[in-house]
Amino acid sequence: MLKGWWDKAPQDQKDKLITSLKLPIESKGRELFDFEDFEARWNQLSAKETEEVWRDFRAFSNWHSAKWALEDANEITKWDSRIIVIDQFPLYRNIPRDPSLSIEIRQFMDYSDKNRRVNILHLRV
Repeated sequence: MLKGWWDKAPQDQKDKLITSLKLPIESKGRELFDFEDFEARWNQLSAKETEEVWRDFRAFSNWHSAKWALEDANEITKWDSRIIVIDQFPLYRNIPRDPSLSIEIRQFMDYSDKNRRVNILHLRV
């Protein structure tokens, strides 16, 4: 997921995450900091450090609000009249909030489902 975000994120968002990791930003001629450099540092972090970085990054980042998703699956039917929406439901709807999951993960699942951030679409073409 992080690699996918990294490939699409604008440089200023990458810089914010790098700053959260307290990494030096140096010019390498192509991009200020590439994913391999970032990933190597990320993999050295403890679970607590990773949690702190995400908390800090979410505090000032708006990357999660990108509007590439559809609010309603029925919008897809406007693309082509052959598309039929069979069902649309929140991704985590039927996944138990198991106590072995961290509180952050359970909160994310609840938030995502409540606000319909990640949905499964069942379509027929």
